[in-house]
Amino acid sequence: MTGTMKAVVKYGPNAGETALQDKPIPQIGPDDVLVKVAYIGICGTDPHMHMNLTNLTVAVPMIFGHEFAGTIAELGENVQGWAAGDRVTVETHADYCGTCEMCRTNRYHLCRNRKGYGFQADGAFASYVRVPSRILHRVPENVSLRDASLSEPLCVGYKSMVDNSNIRPGDTVVVIGPGPIGMVCIKMAQICGASEIIAVGANGDEQRLQMALTYGATAAVNSQEPGAVEKIMALTDGYGADLVADTAGVSATLKLSLDVVRPFGQITKIGWGPKPVDFSLDKLLQKSATLQGHFSHTWDVWEKCLTLMKKGQVDLGPLITHELPLDQWEKGFELIENREAMKVVLTPID
Repeated sequence: MTGTMKAVVKYGPNAGETALQDKPIPQIGPDDVLVKVAYIGICGTDPHMHMNLTNLTVAVPMIFGHEFAGTIAELGENVQGWAAGDRVTVETHADYCGTCEMCRTNRYHLCRNRKGYGFQADGAFASYVRVPSRILHRVPENVSLRDASLSEPLCVGYKSMVDNSNIRPGDTVVVIGPGPIGMVCIKMAQICGASEIIAVGANGDEQRLQMALTYGATAAVNSQEPGAVEKIMALTDGYGADLVADTAGVSATLKLSLDVVRPFGQITKIGWGPKPVDFSLDKLLQKSATLQGHFSHTWDVWEKCLTLMKKGQVDLGPLITHELPLDQWEKGFELIENREAMKVVLTPID
């Protein structure tokens, strides 16, 4: 397929150097497919990369977008098992070597040669994306492409809470940060059998905390109100939470995690925090607690998450609060940054 398409491009290294541009439709190789994008989710990282507020390296010029679903428009000559028109969702791992130790042990998301969509490989804020067939996933018939565009954050929640954390029925879980990742972590904690799930937010998160209570949380706490730590501890029999999932990532939330984690409990850090930690970590030792980092997801996790969506155990629809055309990407970024939206999805334009 030839021609041009509209795409949102980070065209320079400076803050704010992003614009809607005409870009060539990607050309595919023999093992690739060309995916016609139906919906793209805005990740909280996208506006931060737009304004250079992260430590992530963006290989400019770069088309943003790593959360998407669509249909196959064209297939490479070696691709088997797929057909034009198939509905698909796609992993974020645009490229990885496939031969290193990480790749061979199903840790390819940690491959040193990995290139992620929207970071080091052109992403989905566009009409078409080149996709290696090895990272395709079939969208179940009863799942909309709109919902499927959020399968990536769901996979983050699954991988962090199921694979990288230990939740047992009856456990108490604290989830810090009531954004989309926080919401799916709440849902996964509920599915894993946690009995008490405490959503923790800050000033400005009032509506999000209310949504958390409808999405599986049993209690909600504003961490900036007086006595917040005491409230959380009172809900956890005074010892603290078996698991704290920190989806916010900043220094203050890691400190809060240390304050409310149970002795011999676990903190799973999911959110990125580019600034240095400005306090002692000795409380981690004092409590003999575990600090576990989390990043990304793998093929098997995607299949599990699509099954959860197919069976109705996870409904991502309520998280989508706004839908905008691609040329309103700046408005979408503002809605996310101002916490007026939970999740914004964009649709391509001609």
